[in-house]
Amino acid sequence: MGVSAETWQQFRQVALARGISISAYLAELVEKDLGRRRGRPVEAVSVEMPEADQAVTALAEVRRSIDELDDIAGRLARSAITAGGSWADVASSLRMKPEQARRDYEEPPR
Repeated sequence: MGVSAETWQQFRQVALARGISISAYLAELVEKDLGRRRGRPVEAVSVEMPEADQAVTALAEVRRSIDELDDIAGRLARSAITAGGSWADVASSLRMKPEQARRDYEEPPR
């Protein structure tokens, strides 16, 4: 699957704006992507594994990602409150009820 000419042009422009070659930019993106997999459950997945094992490993990775995103949401929620936002504002951004947002995010995880 390829990308559109417009997307490719934007990619090239980003590389130029950063003052690096397209190949250097691609290499950087590949390294970052592989780095995200290191030390995570998904790193152990191979096509030789039974499909059920691949699925369970992928689920573990999804759970870890959800937990990481939830931590980020909590930090951002507390930051918004500190900056003068309300729990109603935070809740609407998270599609939650204000009481639930406050209960979930008022205190940092332990």
